[in-house]
Amino acid sequence: MKIQTKIALSFTILTSGIILALSIFIYIFGSESVSNSFYHRLEVRADIVGHAALQTSKRTTSIYYDIKERHLGDLPFEQHRIIKSGEVEKAKRLREQMPMPPSFYDNIVRKEPARFFKNDTSYIGLNINQAGQSIIILSSAVDLYGLEEIDNLKKLLTVGFFISMFFVFTFGRLFSTQVFNPIRRIIRNVKGISAHNLHQRLDVGSSKDEIEDLSHTFNDMLNRLEITFDIQNNFVSNASHEFKTPLTVISGEAQLGLSLDNIPPAARASFETIYRETGRLEHLANSMLSLAQTGFDGKKEQWSRIRIDELVLSVKEAVDKIMPANQVTINFDHLPDDEAKLTINGNETLLTAALSNIVLNSCKYSDNKPVSIIISADKTHSVIEINDVGIGIPDREIAQIYVPFFRASNTERYKGYGIGLPLANNIIKKHEGAIVVNSQVGAGTSFKVLLPFVK
Repeated sequence: MKIQTKIALSFTILTSGIILALSIFIYIFGSESVSNSFYHRLEVRADIVGHAALQTSKRTTSIYYDIKERHLGDLPFEQHRIIKSGEVEKAKRLREQMPMPPSFYDNIVRKEPARFFKNDTSYIGLNINQAGQSIIILSSAVDLYGLEEIDNLKKLLTVGFFISMFFVFTFGRLFSTQVFNPIRRIIRNVKGISAHNLHQRLDVGSSKDEIEDLSHTFNDMLNRLEITFDIQNNFVSNASHEFKTPLTVISGEAQLGLSLDNIPPAARASFETIYRETGRLEHLANSMLSLAQTGFDGKKEQWSRIRIDELVLSVKEAVDKIMPANQVTINFDHLPDDEAKLTINGNETLLTAALSNIVLNSCKYSDNKPVSIIISADKTHSVIEINDVGIGIPDREIAQIYVPFFRASNTERYKGYGIGLPLANNIIKKHEGAIVVNSQVGAGTSFKVLLPFVK
């Protein structure tokens, strides 16, 4: 998940928590307010009914009820139950019928507010005393309008919450997009910089912020890389000549010594050793220079579109020149129907060198037994599979085959320097590809080279 999406989600989650907490507070506060208001209205009516019940004069009682009807009116499902002093049986019967907890009746006895709510019905209890007389009145009613208001409030808060989350995430995404625009610009610029154009630099604004510091840091790194690549390029360009000149002189002197007549046998043996070891040293120097050269994109490298099947044929020609008696065969049976999957972008010289090294290794370590090359493709890569029936690679050593100068423990009787596979691996990695190795000691090795085809 991208950072800008994480920021938008984090901002949305944080805001949703705040809005949710505020909505819950509003809902609880609104519910309490509506409930208290209805309890108060019910208590006023219960108080009037209670005082009316205490009156001995029917005229006075009717006045109370008249005031209640004219100025207050009845609440939905309003009921009043009056318990006068001494009506113990009636009190017990009502207590069994009504669902209030014991604390409700205790509050009535202590003349404290007694309120209870259950199944949308509000209950109140009053203890009224007047002129030495005492009664208890239990009243109940349903706040239809209040319940509807609370339900509407709940729906409003729920819908408002989801609508606000939509806008919060949308504006949060827009905000994070604006914040990360400079970083995306830096990413695009950095992706366009390679060894071919290391002179390019990032644009540095005048914002005096972390983005400007990041641009300066990248530019400083590019300065150091450009210097390093120039040094390496100069070394690779000049080292071959500098190495070959003295080696050629030594080899020539050794050949001259061998051409002389009547030299002692010991001297001739020395000249032969010098000549042989000079050849080995020259081969080793050329291999090391080739390995070093694959570590960077030299300015002389020319990349173009290459057909994999044609590349493999070039590899076969190169192997034939070096090892004419090879038994390398190319299998075209698995070629993809879409020819576009056979076209890659790369440097033909380097790829030929890489694949030739792998094929020559397969021939050498199989004692020149048959080696097959299979060309195919998957969804994203052109695939070249090189199979042999050689000595194989021990499992514990497969991870080290790309380490320069490393040689497997079962290759003692074969000449080599441990440079071919590291060289091939560097070249394939340069082309954004990969090498997959499967091997079994005594049965053979399979090298599968995957190179991304041009889409």
